[in-house]
Formats: sequence, C-alpha cells, structure tokens
Amino acid sequence: MPRVTVYAVVTLAAALWIAPAHAAATAIWCGGTQETAQNRVPELQYAQTQIHVVYAIPSDGADHFAADAPLIVADVEAIDTWWRTQDPTRTPRFDLYPFPGCPSGFGQLDISFIRLANPASTYQDTTARTKRLSDELLRLASDDVKTLVYYDGPVADNNICGTSAFVAPVDGGRFGGTFVWLQGCDPDLGSGGETARVATHELIHDLGAEPDNGPPHGCPPPNNGHPCDSSADILYPFVSTGATLASAVLDANRDDYYGHSGSWWDVQDSDWLERLPQFPLTISTTGGKGTIFSSPKGLSCPPACSVLVDNHATVSVGAAPAAGSRLLRWQGDCTGSTSCTVTMDAAKNVMAVFGPASYKLTVALSGRGKVSGVGGACTASCTRPLPGGQASTLRATAARGYRFAGWSGDCNGRGSCRLQGNQPHRVAARFVRT
Repeated sequence: MPRVTVYAVVTLAAALWIAPAHAAATAIWCGGTQETAQNRVPELQYAQTQIHVVYAIPSDGADHFAADAPLIVADVEAIDTWWRTQDPTRTPRFDLYPFPGCPSGFGQLDISFIRLANPASTYQDTTARTKRLSDELLRLASDDVKTLVYYDGPVADNNICGTSAFVAPVDGGRFGGTFVWLQGCDPDLGSGGETARVATHELIHDLGAEPDNGPPHGCPPPNNGHPCDSSADILYPFVSTGATLASAVLDANRDDYYGHSGSWWDVQDSDWLERLPQFPLTISTTGGKGTIFSSPKGLSCPPACSVLVDNHATVSVGAAPAAGSRLLRWQGDCTGSTSCTVTMDAAKNVMAVFGPASYKLTVALSGRGKVSGVGGACTASCTRPLPGGQASTLRATAARGYRFAGWSGDCNGRGSCRLQGNQPHRVAARFVRT
C-alpha cells in the first residue's frame, strides 16, 4: 500500500488560541483573473518533468482564486529562494507559462483552477480525502508532472497541514500529488511562513524522501519516513506554529535524504529539480516554412522558440520542413545541414534556414528534339521542378533529320547542361535540320 505522509503541528501553549500574524508578501501573478483547469502551453522550460500548481475548491466552496493566486506565487518564489540558498546547484522545476508582457520570474507560474465535482462534506474525512482528491485531480495527469495542490476547503483536523499522496521518487501523474490544506494550520499563505514550509516538506516527500531503509536518523514508527536528528530539518515530522521556511534546513548534516553518500535514493538526483544555472536556448527560423523539434522531447518551434534548459544538458534539435520547403543549413551555435546538437553551458542561439524544396526550371525548344534529365522529357517548351540543393543534368537529343545546335540561357555549349538547384533557371535548346 502507498504510504501517506502528513505534517502535524505542535501548537505552543502560549499561542494555543490564535495563530501568529504574518505579513503576506507582495507578488504579482500575470494570469490575472484567468481561471482554467488546463495546463497552459507552451512551456517556458525545456524539461517535461515539472511541478504544476493547482488551486482546488469543493463544488460548494467560495472562490478565492483571484486573491490567493498572487499569494501562492509568493510562497513558490520563497520555496525557490530557500532551496537555492540550501543548494546553489538545484531548485524545484515549477511549471511556467509565457503570459504576454509578463517579466521573467514566478509571475509566470502556471496555476490551474479546479472546482471539484463534489461538496466540501465529501472531502472532510482526513483518511479518505487525499485518495479522493488524487482520483479526481490527478487521474489523467502526465507521468512527467508532479502536482502541488492547494485545497481551499474545510478540513476536520486543523493539526494536519499537508499530505503527500505517495513517496514516489520517479513517479508523476496520479502518484505525484502533494497537497496543502489551506484551511488547516496557520493561515499565512504568501508570507513564506508555515504554509510554504508545509508545501516544501510534502513536496520533498513526493520527490522520494525518505526511504525507511538506509537513512541513519530515521524516526521510529509512526513517524517513519522522516529524519529525527534535528527539529530544524525541513523533513522533521512536526513543526511549531508560526515556523517559517527560512528557518528550516535541507537535510541536517546531509546524510539522510539529500546530497548524501549512501546507496539509498537521494532527492538531489530527482529529475524534478533544475540543474543550475539554467540557460536560455533560443530557436528561430528563416526562409521557407518548417518546424523545429528536439530530443528529448519538449521543444517545438514555432511558437515556443525560447526555453530554459538545465546547465550542461544536451539538446539535439531537428528540423521538419513544411511541404515545398527544405532545410538549407543551421546558423548560430549549430552549423551544417544535418543534425544540430548543443550543450547548454551558456545561452545558445540556433537558427534553421529553410528554402524552397525546388525551383522553377523553364525549358524552351526550337526545332525538333527533346530535353530530358529533370522530370519527364520536354519535346516542346515546358516547365519542370528543379530539385533544390543538388545538381541536375539536362541532356538534349535531336529528332531524326535534326541535330542539336547548342544551349543558351543558363547553359551554353553543345554537351550536357548541369544546373545547381539554388535558384530558378531558364535554358533554351536549339535543334536545326541536318
């Protein structure tokens, strides 16, 4: 059975009756009042292993999305800042979308809004709530995506702030669910406080921390899956009311679940973490029509012609010319006319130069004879498609009683006519009586 992990709150006696006040951070979400249940595309990041954020309410719940979305952005930005402080080489890979006119940053966070099919009473039960929400929200989620859900509905136990659906180091989709109960615990969304700390704690669980076997400081049951060597550890099973994310530590002594040297799973290796610094890969096209694709998948141009890519990641880029076009060459950080591979150790720019797949060849004949070599033979004046990017040879054959007198136009002489497929051509073949 999957193990459900919870983050309980130790309420301080002096503050039992009220949660401490927190100042919410000022943040801007570029989605404004847009409410959509769909993942917005294109993605701003190249890797498909991303963490998508969802705000969910029961069918009879009040909609606070417009007010809460900027606060969610502020907490996600706090998670990013904290993680980079703890490990300058990694940070969670949150799903970003290029809202028009939006400056780079977490204002670009892709947040989905979902009004659930059932009323709040359906999700009250603490034990069944996570499974029900997972079944409803994550049933069709991509295996490449882990989902951070902010559920804004009443909860039966205010001492449970968040839950991870499954400790899943390499699983996304329905197994990649992290839940924050907004109406449980300290109402400090947007302050980088307890709610942000809970979200980070549960997200680390869903990145695979920590296995029961291997870590030296694992807590005894029923708190197994957590380290017990430091109460400051972000994965410690309890948190005092009013605790902030900034005061937490990512794996005290680095020997339980992050950056350790043991043989068990290390969250630092998760595909859902960016390798820093990221660099922009910018793709453009010119000339004829065509699209750009990549291996691994994740890049399609147009319209998504600029993405952030992990440090030292290798991206192979290919071109798919549209009908009537062909790839002439690559420019920028790729050259040649075949494959294009870039290693992202800096910002890279690649341009695919497309051109016509063929050019117009006009053949004029005088006298009696034929011209062959491109398409069907011409026995009278005609036009033929001249294949682009290659040399073609025309040959003139006189009819009985005639001889070939020579070429004019883009060929001359009386031998074969060799043409390069780099522009339209006009030739004339003259036949005279013998």
